[in-house]
Amino acid sequence: MKMEKEMISVLVRLVVLAACAGVVLGAIYIPTQAQLEKYKEEQRQLALKAVMPPGTDHFDPVKSGEETLYYRALDADNNLVGFCFFHKQSGSQDMITLAGGIDTDYKLAGIKIVAHKETPGLGSKIAELEFTDQFKGVHTSELALSKKGGKIDAITGATISSQAVIDGLHAKIDEIKGMN
Repeated sequence: MKMEKEMISVLVRLVVLAACAGVVLGAIYIPTQAQLEKYKEEQRQLALKAVMPPGTDHFDPVKSGEETLYYRALDADNNLVGFCFFHKQSGSQDMITLAGGIDTDYKLAGIKIVAHKETPGLGSKIAELEFTDQFKGVHTSELALSKKGGKIDAITGATISSQAVIDGLHAKIDEIKGMN
């Protein structure tokens, strides 16, 4: 009988402790979630500005339902500067998330690799400026690896990752062209 009372006492203490922990976590989560969403939006805006030319003032999302398909890049007078986007593409190891921007003539204004899990020292070089800077000013019709007649030099030992970036850009740019 005494043993049962001790077990019940321990069980009650554990339940109370778990309930208190849940209340504390909930109290911390709610205000932190708003800050996290604000931070994500700031990072999204920075990535978009990084892939568009100077003079781009703001971005107008083009949506399908709740999903943002791409953004119209506008100057301070609301003139169309180009289009920018985020896209996920299968790479050599995992998904590559990239941001890209094109002007109204469909020349790339810039690209930025936002996230990837490519092989360190090889495929990870897709995020380096030496690779991403070569996309600036390239028309989408010339967007291919140099060995296939295009303007982009693949990373040595990381052709799959290099091609994945190009494939991702083509997929999203073709979608934008089809809607404009």
